[in-house]
Amino acid sequence: MALESPNVVADMVDASEFPDLAGKYNVYGVPKSVVNGKLDVTGAVPENQLLKIVLEAAGQ
Repeated sequence: MALESPNVVADMVDASEFPDLAGKYNVYGVPKSVVNGKLDVTGAVPENQLLKIVLEAAGQ
């Protein structure tokens, strides 16, 4: 999504190298996607499900 839209920014963080950040977002499994610091999903999800989460976090 970040490759296709200038409105989406994606960062990837190694939880073992940033334990404080992993704790802040309650990372207990990977992958974990956090959207706007509000909604999150743990585990691999289909692209259409992740899109629904992103749109929900954006208020759409």
